[in-house]
Amino acid sequence: MTKLIKFIEENTKGSDYICSDIHGHFSLLEQLLDIKNFNTTTDRLFSLGDLIDRGYESDQTLKWLAYDWFYAIQGNHERMLINAVEQKSSQLFTQWYAWGGDWAEDFDQYQLEQYYLALSSLPVAIELQLGDGKKVGLVHAELPDKCNWDDVTTLLKREQTENIERNQLTSDMLWKKSQIYRDVDGILSIEPVSNINHVFHGHTIVDQITTYANRTFMDLGSYLNGDIGLIKPTDYV
Repeated sequence: MTKLIKFIEENTKGSDYICSDIHGHFSLLEQLLDIKNFNTTTDRLFSLGDLIDRGYESDQTLKWLAYDWFYAIQGNHERMLINAVEQKSSQLFTQWYAWGGDWAEDFDQYQLEQYYLALSSLPVAIELQLGDGKKVGLVHAELPDKCNWDDVTTLLKREQTENIERNQLTSDMLWKKSQIYRDVDGILSIEPVSNINHVFHGHTIVDQITTYANRTFMDLGSYLNGDIGLIKPTDYV
């Protein structure tokens, strides 16, 4: 059974990095990692979801997920593939293809199954330990304006995979887009997530990496703007 949250211990050998939505632009990600002098023997990379769709290198996803230094959570585009396969729905397949999944439109059943198995095994959140007892959370979309991270982890540890999009919290963690578009008063209503030092989000494209309270939104729009947010979490705590 897929665990909806994964707990990752501190990296004592090198540096950890977090990247925003890749959307099948793995060559672009490789260029950014080269600039950072990323070392695959000591460093680790954590993806905020949406590895696939809208990019011509989406078929490299399985290769990247096989790297022992690469970690990822599910995004809403992974969910579209998963939902279409699980429900065997031609309507859902058509919808997914229209939203960027056309790279897989000619896949046979075996090929599609390989992606389904890999992507459906990913968690929807990661809790990453840093040094000095600090920890950060990784979530694709959004958390509630007032949120206790302990409540999130408690839910994710007990919730069943078939309820991911039936539960409002886990659905919002994959799909919701609202906080980044608010006016000043709306933004001020976003409280720091308690019992976690920082939370990192993708999903919603921003002009620049933006932090509200202890929540950082870092999707720079790989398929629109040719850029992927890439940061060290230690720079934010």
